[in-house]
Amino acid sequence: MLTVDEGSSSNSSRSQSGRWLDPLVVWLLRLLARLPLRFNLWLGRRVGALFWRLGGREKTVALRNLAFCFPDRDANWHRDQARAALASMAEALFEAPRIWRMSPRELLARLDNPDALEAILQVYREGRGLVIASPHLGSWEYAGSVIATAARMTNMFRPPKYPAVGRYIRMQRENAGFSLAPTDASGVRILSKALAKGECVGILPDQEPDDGNGIYAPFFGRLAYTMFLLPRLVRKRRTPVLFVFAERLPGGRYRLHQRRADNEIYSDDAATACAAMNAAIETLIRSRIDQYNWNYKRFLSQPDAANIYNKDIQ
Repeated sequence: MLTVDEGSSSNSSRSQSGRWLDPLVVWLLRLLARLPLRFNLWLGRRVGALFWRLGGREKTVALRNLAFCFPDRDANWHRDQARAALASMAEALFEAPRIWRMSPRELLARLDNPDALEAILQVYREGRGLVIASPHLGSWEYAGSVIATAARMTNMFRPPKYPAVGRYIRMQRENAGFSLAPTDASGVRILSKALAKGECVGILPDQEPDDGNGIYAPFFGRLAYTMFLLPRLVRKRRTPVLFVFAERLPGGRYRLHQRRADNEIYSDDAATACAAMNAAIETLIRSRIDQYNWNYKRFLSQPDAANIYNKDIQ
């Protein structure tokens, strides 16, 4: 999530709104955690449809990302995929609180292909450590949670701007079996130590990193500022990396998809390693374009400083 220094008056206004918004969001999360998953998913689809009808940032960004990445497809296709992606994004938001409260038995009962989970766990049981690279595709919360039923997993966690919401999310994720590390140098050390002990680390590999923590690498035929955290973590020990996503199916069920990283991800050349990582992510996304989080400004940073979100896309 991108943050901007908005000045003292804006910060003061945000602080005032947070006094009532923070507890309200926590109340909503607690409510969603107790509702049936199928209802939450239905509600998420309705909210996604509302986002589409109202227009605004999410719709605009999704359309521009799709036009940028798929210039050969027509405007109708872009609209269809963007509309579906907004529904999927809202489903991800509304399903998460319920998933955090699921028992291991319930998580496993919703898995359409348990053989895929077993294949992931076989790599984990080798004891060499394992990185689960799960992009913002399908249900990343379910993917991590179902793997954590049988693997000790550590994820990085950046608290949201509202403290009570952050405390609630941290508590729920820790109760679900995750160890959480801060998104700074100390967190990187925690991840590295976990891998050295043969444990599992979860990384969202498609987020734009902070300045100085990435390089430009191809992604859908464009250049995207790409993190080199993952390649650096795995290079020395050649730690296994699996790119994983949970496809959302009808009826509150999920199907795991996984592919092993190519050897290029261990390259000493950061450009080669990051290109291999993006290629693997792209392959997963192409299997369910409609379930990717296209409303994220993935291409905000460009080598020529152009802003694709502020102009017509060619």
